[in-house]
Amino acid sequence: MRVPSMKPNSAQKVILVVGFVLLLCLALFPPWREAAEKEVDFRKDIGRGFVLSPPQPVAVDCYFVGCKTAPSSYFHVLIYRKLLLSQLITVGIVGLALLWIFRLNRDGTGASLGVRKTRLQFCVLIALLIPLDGRYPFGAWLADIPRQIVLHELLLIPIIFMVLIYLGCVCMIFLLLSAVIKTNAALSRRRMVARP
Repeated sequence: MRVPSMKPNSAQKVILVVGFVLLLCLALFPPWREAAEKEVDFRKDIGRGFVLSPPQPVAVDCYFVGCKTAPSSYFHVLIYRKLLLSQLITVGIVGLALLWIFRLNRDGTGASLGVRKTRLQFCVLIALLIPLDGRYPFGAWLADIPRQIVLHELLLIPIIFMVLIYLGCVCMIFLLLSAVIKTNAALSRRRMVARP
């Protein structure tokens, strides 16, 4: 029995490079929030910024009693750790799953996006990276469903709606990828026929 090589194949090398770059970008440019100096509950998202040069806090309209503006000096910035961790974990898990899918089989063959099953698995994983609300990726939302069900027993409609949106994204990615692969195959056939 032949043992498959532990060296990454070309697809796995691409996955490793893209995954590393994504993780590095997420870590170097984390999401930031501003917090009030004296209140624990106030948090406002202020976007992404370089880890060594965080964004400056911004003034908040109608913050004080009488709809008075709170100056930016009243706030301090901090990393939005929950969002950063959910993004890093989702990218890491998707990357590991893609490495597993595109591993070499015992017979030395590798997975191909030309195969419908592999393409569907790829699309299911890639859709997990899409941020539904612009912040949290689908993977984090789907992993949070059990907690949501426990806390809000009667609010299953938003959960079902979210799952349907995820499945719609998977279908759209699958159809687009299938169209690209079929177009590429048709162009390759034309090139082969056109050669003397």
